[in-house]
Amino acid sequence: GSPACSKFMSANSYANGVVRAPAEPPLPPGGDRRPLPWEPNSPGPMFDPSPPQNVTALKDDIAYLHCIVHNRGNKTVSWIRVSDLHILTVAQYTYTADDRFEVIHSPDSNSQSWVLKINSVQPRDSGRYECQVNTHPTDPITFPVYLFVFVPMARILGSAERYVDRGSTINLTCIINFNPESPTENFWFHNNKVINYDNRDSRVSVITDRGSVTKTILLIHDAHDAATGTYSCVPSLSTTASVRIHILNGETPAAMQTNGASGTVRILRWWQFLDVLTTTTVPATAAAAAAAAVLSYTLTFHHTFVPI
Repeated sequence: GSPACSKFMSANSYANGVVRAPAEPPLPPGGDRRPLPWEPNSPGPMFDPSPPQNVTALKDDIAYLHCIVHNRGNKTVSWIRVSDLHILTVAQYTYTADDRFEVIHSPDSNSQSWVLKINSVQPRDSGRYECQVNTHPTDPITFPVYLFVFVPMARILGSAERYVDRGSTINLTCIINFNPESPTENFWFHNNKVINYDNRDSRVSVITDRGSVTKTILLIHDAHDAATGTYSCVPSLSTTASVRIHILNGETPAAMQTNGASGTVRILRWWQFLDVLTTTTVPATAAAAAAAAVLSYTLTFHHTFVPI
């Protein structure tokens, strides 16, 4: 055949008149596997893109920042906190006085994983971290990981001071948000004592709706004077929220709120009236009538003043 055809045939195996495709190319020299699609042809260090680059953790929990380095060779892996350019770890050694930081790596198993472990994370730990591989004389290559530390918060809807008529229902709704995990436990307290709503007391019930935002509702039916006090929503892994409940026995909230102030005004007027009696000359009968009025006013004052 033609030279071109002979050249083509020489690049392929020829047996029994059948042209066969060439065999799969051999492995690279010294390699034990073929490069993955995301790896370059060069044998230099390369980051695996599979670990998460956005990590969330709860306050006081443990955070794990993962980094996988392929083709590391004899290059050094470090973890850097970018906010202050602090070197946290180099190889397997920790370079910070903060003992909450450590690196997890198993050299004996030829592991390619370098995990930065942060114990008892705090909001101040939030930010960007970098897994770096020294590629001297060129600049190091980096794999960024962003840490977000959440402080779960509980809040009770409505005002912090409530007024409820005797015999009516106390309805308190507690919302727990900024929490990637649903609280495993949630307790309601009354005057620092746990409310037991599993004691077959039909007057007390709790409804809980768990999710990305957890809602728990405390219902106390037929409220009486003993229900007065401070109620607290205490979820696990979260802050505490509290409100104060006042039970009304025919009073109005305005009267209860201003009772202290009006009491002070009455005392001032009472003493002012005595001052008038002691500094003004009046007939005996008028003085007696005035004294009776003061006594009557004093009795009325003590009868109507209801301390909260």
